Amino acid sequence: MLFNSVHFLIFLPVVTVIYFCLPPKPRRIFLLSASFYFYCVWSIKWSFLLVYTVIQDYTAARIIGSSSRPAVRKAVLGISMGGNLLILGLFKYFNFFNGSLGALLGSRPWPTLNLILPMGISFYTFESMSYVIDVYRGTAKPTKSLLDFALFVTYFPHLVAGPIMRATTLMPQFYEDHKPEARRILSGVLLCVWGLFKKVFVADPMGTLVQSVYGTALHPLAPSGFSGGTLLLATYAFAVQIYCDFSAYSDICIGAGRILGFQIMENFNSPYLAVSITDFWRRWHISLSTWLRDYLYIPLGGNRLGRVRTYINLLITMLLGGLWHGANWTFVIWGGLQGLYLSIERALGIHQRDSGQMSVMERWVRRLVTFHLVCLGWIFFRCPTFGQALQVIWRIITWSNGQSMNLAPLACLAALIALQTAKLRIDFHQIFLRRPVFSRWIVYASVGLFLIVLSTARSPEFIYFQF
Repeated sequence: MLFNSVHFLIFLPVVTVIYFCLPPKPRRIFLLSASFYFYCVWSIKWSFLLVYTVIQDYTAARIIGSSSRPAVRKAVLGISMGGNLLILGLFKYFNFFNGSLGALLGSRPWPTLNLILPMGISFYTFESMSYVIDVYRGTAKPTKSLLDFALFVTYFPHLVAGPIMRATTLMPQFYEDHKPEARRILSGVLLCVWGLFKKVFVADPMGTLVQSVYGTALHPLAPSGFSGGTLLLATYAFAVQIYCDFSAYSDICIGAGRILGFQIMENFNSPYLAVSITDFWRRWHISLSTWLRDYLYIPLGGNRLGRVRTYINLLITMLLGGLWHGANWTFVIWGGLQGLYLSIERALGIHQRDSGQMSVMERWVRRLVTFHLVCLGWIFFRCPTFGQALQVIWRIITWSNGQSMNLAPLACLAALIALQTAKLRIDFHQIFLRRPVFSRWIVYASVGLFLIVLSTARSPEFIYFQF
């Protein structure tokens, strides 16, 4: 089910009303049923894969938690991780590696599999894996309730595109006696509306502009047809599109959770105001960056094994982070570029500088440099081939002549920068909440805007659904 659909507009209020009418234990059963329905709207068939993941990792965690034999615990952990990675590899990476081997060998070793990518598989797989690893490490206790674990993995606001929550954060909230508090519900509704506004009125127009220059994955446009200035503006537009699209999903997720009384972690914190790439990854897709840090970078040795090994660990972590985003060498290059940035910053000591220690001039110069380094990476992220990415970069650097584009949608870019700089995204709903006399009309206006947004939506899917 898409957040920006009439179906969800009906689904969320119905779930909210029923949820608050039920006593505590039936609430969990109801939320699990609602979450499976939320996923089954997309595909009943692939929901069985979700069920398999839940049962496999619930069983593995129970065995690990009850066994005192290290060999058994390690073996079960390996089986659980292997099962998850096998499923992820089969659906997401088999054709990619098969095609890459075919390019090297002259023919594909195995037939191409005609499998669609199950929605949300990367997110719920990482979430389920983190739970088993935490139980193995002893930082989380295995729950005896299959219901609780299934609800943790499938809880509908974050099921399809995160944030990637930890069991120790979300599971205890299932037992809280949530009350239908008007201010909290209003705050959640406003956050949902804000996210929908960003998606439809900022991200989608930017996406249309980007597509007119970059084309689609199946039908890319030749960069040689466009001027360097046009390609640069299209790259800026993509930076706005991917941020507003993904942060919009996160806003709606957090807002929907807040309406029901749940606290879901922030996933973005004004990332384009970062003063370094290290700072950027503390602000962008926070749940993924912390997952990669805790379950990949630190187990590899982190920064405990010397400078060279630290750089290698950063590169490996970000290369795999790039591959997580998609089965294409351009994503791997994007991840490697992020790892290279982080390694250089660590070598120069840039990662240790706090923005509070900088002058206003230095802070903004570093923000501009960081933003353009991020945009360089976005070129590889957006282009379907390495050759096209290099051609885009070359035409921007040489400021080549070529076709121009309609600049009117870039007004959205200016509006977004102004909003982000003013940090109204975080505080706007608090402004209204200080005036309770207007609360009823705020709700009416929000629902009206919601309906207007849905009626004008042209590109319903969120970008991160493909990951």
